[in-house]
Amino acid sequence: MKKALVLSGGGGRGAYHVGVIEALVERGWMQDGRGPDILAGTSIGAINAAALASGLTVAELKARWLEMHTEDVHRLSSDLPTVSRPLVRFLMRSVLTSEAHGGSPAMLPPEERKMSAEGLIERISSVFRSRPFRSMLDTTPWRHTLSRWMDFERINAPDAPALLLTATDLQSGDLRVFCNRPLRNHPADTITIEHLMASSSIPTVYPWTEIDGRKYWDGAILANTPLGPVIDLAAREDVEIVVVMMTPWDVAPEVMRQQLQEVPQDLVQALSLTLDWALLASYRTAIKTLRAYNRLAEAMHKLERAAQQTGNPDLRIEGNIPRIITEPLVVAPQQLMPLEWIIDYEEHNHRTLFEMGRNDALRALDNRLLDRLLDQP
Repeated sequence: MKKALVLSGGGGRGAYHVGVIEALVERGWMQDGRGPDILAGTSIGAINAAALASGLTVAELKARWLEMHTEDVHRLSSDLPTVSRPLVRFLMRSVLTSEAHGGSPAMLPPEERKMSAEGLIERISSVFRSRPFRSMLDTTPWRHTLSRWMDFERINAPDAPALLLTATDLQSGDLRVFCNRPLRNHPADTITIEHLMASSSIPTVYPWTEIDGRKYWDGAILANTPLGPVIDLAAREDVEIVVVMMTPWDVAPEVMRQQLQEVPQDLVQALSLTLDWALLASYRTAIKTLRAYNRLAEAMHKLERAAQQTGNPDLRIEGNIPRIITEPLVVAPQQLMPLEWIIDYEEHNHRTLFEMGRNDALRALDNRLLDRLLDQP
């Protein structure tokens, strides 16, 4: 049986993957410095997947993360215009604050009180239209960092693990899956630094990446956990899949309610929840599709068995009967991660996430082992 590891996006939260990978190696699920048969990732998940395909061991991957700092990933973009002081005051006082946070519209200067939301948007748009704009942050440092991490000759070697990276076509809105193996009648791609940059090009935050005349944004827009392409690549072979997410999955509702305090308490928490649920949505859709596929496959297998038992040719299925796909093992945190961890590439955060990922993976592996033991007659 083949094995596949699917790593989700999440920026600086990607240190969580490293802890999960450490646990998978400890338990013998994958070989250190080699990885499983199939590696798939989006955004920072694509980066960690490519690092494994490059042959990095757990110790080497940890070292890369610990020596990395925020300035090794991004810096302020020269595209970012200087916003006028009255506009900043208006935003801070009228939009981002409330009486609970020490501000109210009455505190605005008279000339700023006249600004309507429509006028505000128009003023912001005019500032950005006055000069070319691609992103708020410049990822030139990230390109240099990844060039030191990766061994592209090894990634594209015939004996390397299959590597799938996702990106979103900016001009069509389609999901593009880059793979070092032929996929869906598409020839194999030669994976380069551009594919990694494309998969992690967060819209408007990071600049888009151009490949073969097409412009790409982060794959997390459409497939934060690219499960479907992994199943397509495995074709009719059995595959054991581990999916690593950085949003809680299968957590008791009462636990989530305690974490959320019923509703978001401020703007940051609201933005964080919006992002987490949006990133989780693609996997929810993928797993529903997988379960529907399995129900259909099971029904077809039952018909085939009935045809054999009764000798009734009308019950026979023409062509190949689809195989039933084992649901992935999901490794995910038990609590929501702070929004700021997405752009925090510092050692203290990395070490916290290493430990969290390892503990969550060991718990998930132990639970699956227990389930299998209980299922035995």
